[in-house]
Amino acid sequence: MVTSMTGYGKGSAPVGGGKIDVEIRTVNHRFIDFSIRVPRPLNGFERDIEKAVRRKVRRGHVYVNVVFDKGADSSTSAVNRKLLRQTYRELTSFARKEGIPGDLEIGTLLMLPDMFKPEIDTIPPAQLKAGLKKALAESVDKLADMRNREGKTLQLDMQKRLKDISRITVKIEKRATGALKQTLERARKRLTNLLGKSEVRDDRWAIEAAALADRTDFSEELVRLNSHLGEFGSALDKGGEVSKKLTFLLQEIHREATTMGNKSADPRIIRDCLAVKEQIEKIREQVQNLE
Repeated sequence: MVTSMTGYGKGSAPVGGGKIDVEIRTVNHRFIDFSIRVPRPLNGFERDIEKAVRRKVRRGHVYVNVVFDKGADSSTSAVNRKLLRQTYRELTSFARKEGIPGDLEIGTLLMLPDMFKPEIDTIPPAQLKAGLKKALAESVDKLADMRNREGKTLQLDMQKRLKDISRITVKIEKRATGALKQTLERARKRLTNLLGKSEVRDDRWAIEAAALADRTDFSEELVRLNSHLGEFGSALDKGGEVSKKLTFLLQEIHREATTMGNKSADPRIIRDCLAVKEQIEKIREQVQNLE
């Protein structure tokens, strides 16, 4: 099965009075690259997140966003006792030394920045990590499912286009022999018209005809094109990390179709070769989305 590099997954897990949400989205990238954002208390867990994603993702730019949602009904908060105690001691000591009268009230101190810790800071690290692990596993699974579904859709589309190319190639093969004969007949007729009443020597014409046939014969290109089409279909069926191999095969198929079109003098064959190249370009766009 082939896999798309485009996908999205979201997982959640209850933690404390709220929940941890993990969102992962992936887009095309030549290699695998990560951009991870986590709340401050989860700093240091980025490596664990990357390892979990790498089990299912081999290529693509991976965006991971981890947030803590305290919930609409949650009003839990905690006083930052350490900061409050330290601030009180420093301010009272400063007031005594400077002779500043008055008393410090708790309400005044609690209005200072950072006197209340976010709810996530009150959750034990082990509990946070367990919640992150659960939410992460869910998001990675959903991401992988979406990438697999996208990959299946791309595979079906490419297989359909491969069949179209094969049908066109069969038409070209059927016309090739007749087209060569017509090319030779037209060439001899032009030569006869140029020479007028002079006879066209058979031995000389045989040499010219052989050279012309050699220049316009594309049977070898047809063989290689069919071989590449077979390789492409096999690689697509096998699945895995196929993007680079398929890209190479498309280049070769395009090359053979171009050569065939250049060699042929038959307008119908030229049009068919152009149709093959149009399908190749459409397949190439799909291949760029694969791992």
